[in-house]
Amino acid sequence: MPRITRHFMASTALVLIAPAAFAELSADDVWSDWKTYISGLGYSVTGQEARAGDVLTVTGVAITSGDASLGGGRISMDRIVLTERDDGTVTVALPTVMPFEMATPNDTGSTTRVSADYRQTGLSIVASGTPNDLQYEYSAQTISLESTGFEVNGQVLPAQSNAFVITLDDISGTTDMVLDAHRRYTQDLEIGAARYALKATDAASGGSSDMSGQMQSLTFDGQSTLPLRAVDTNDLEAMLAAGFTAGGTFGFAANALTLNVTSPTGPSDASVIGQSGRIGVTLGQDGLTYDVAQDDMQVEMTSPQFPLPINFNVAQTAMNIAMPIRKSEAPDDFALGFTLDGFTMSDMLWGLFDPGGQLPRDPATIALDLAGKARLMFNFLDPSVAAEIDPGTAPAEIDKLDINRVQITVAGAELVGNGAFEFDNSAEGAPKPAGAVDLTLTGANGLIDKLVAGGLLPEEQAMGARMMMGLLAVPGNAPDTLNSKIEINDQGHVMANGQRIQ
Repeated sequence: MPRITRHFMASTALVLIAPAAFAELSADDVWSDWKTYISGLGYSVTGQEARAGDVLTVTGVAITSGDASLGGGRISMDRIVLTERDDGTVTVALPTVMPFEMATPNDTGSTTRVSADYRQTGLSIVASGTPNDLQYEYSAQTISLESTGFEVNGQVLPAQSNAFVITLDDISGTTDMVLDAHRRYTQDLEIGAARYALKATDAASGGSSDMSGQMQSLTFDGQSTLPLRAVDTNDLEAMLAAGFTAGGTFGFAANALTLNVTSPTGPSDASVIGQSGRIGVTLGQDGLTYDVAQDDMQVEMTSPQFPLPINFNVAQTAMNIAMPIRKSEAPDDFALGFTLDGFTMSDMLWGLFDPGGQLPRDPATIALDLAGKARLMFNFLDPSVAAEIDPGTAPAEIDKLDINRVQITVAGAELVGNGAFEFDNSAEGAPKPAGAVDLTLTGANGLIDKLVAGGLLPEEQAMGARMMMGLLAVPGNAPDTLNSKIEINDQGHVMANGQRIQ
């Protein structure tokens, strides 16, 4: 499915960002420019051109990537009509149905073939501007991709139990393209709703899966840079070296997903409902960033391997990554963050390990925010180089680590902290850290008391935990609060609140 999604998004981009021409350009120039753009994405395009006045019609259009029978994709269009208008704008009309096919070789030596129809209703593309500074306005009632057949190793799968459909409703947006040393795109997109459904059957086991979902009020704003010269789009390292960059933020409001799975062990079901979220990605020679968040998520699951329904809510889940992707002698910035905020679960699940209700059932939070400087030892996106790296060799050297936030809040207790460390990589062996982290623990003694009272923690283990806290921490100003400063000096000594412990 990931390759299908990739081709769907790529073909959607071809529909919505197709370059056009204006008063200074003929329809022939427009078509030539469109072909250049498609080629820059790694596709090839063919068709027969016929001119009649202000209208250029291209018939028998085929947009291909690789070999559609062995490993690639193909979109077919019976015609594309480009019309020059009196106001200096150009319209591009595409067919309402565009057949799509894709083949993917498997590790077993077989090939999976998928055929689908790419459909649109009410699509309007209008372009204005100049050849080197183009503005596009587009809208559509619907754009969809719906499967028409699956074939695995020559065997046709039943259509009623193996199918997918992706539908976008109420689409509108703009794209600006500036042509200088590169093609630079800026895009804003709004989609009223997105719907998807997938069903699949495993003939060998008799199992099946059925997934469906929807998202409301989708938005996208992004920028990308494409090289003018032809570059193999399968070689991302070469693309980046030629100036390719991409970045954007995808947002959405209410969303829901349901999944039903049947297996020899029994049926499983899952339902996920969320209120809003975002996905942000940037990629360029400077590095890769990824930022994703989901708000107000409700999850319900049942499984034959678990005796009770699994129900939990999360106020927010979030993750962010920033990392270099190219080998460098100088250290580059990196970051890593994770947040699970406001986690609550059903009383039925609590009752499995706390039937007496001794523990506070307040929302739990786990958060980590790291940043620093690191030196990558190889080009991350070059698979040939990565394959030659000795498994015992570290992929990167960390020069500096900033612990901006550590937080664990659960059952009435909370641990928070921050700190910073620098690393000496000059000697052989493991790098030598030097720095400190400050920690504050609140409510730990109260939690231990409740664990003992509920029979969840033996008294002797509770005593050992209290002794350890006394060794590593000192009492704070507030009740049931402990503070600790853990330091590592340049001699490698570990100290807690000024006292050496190692």
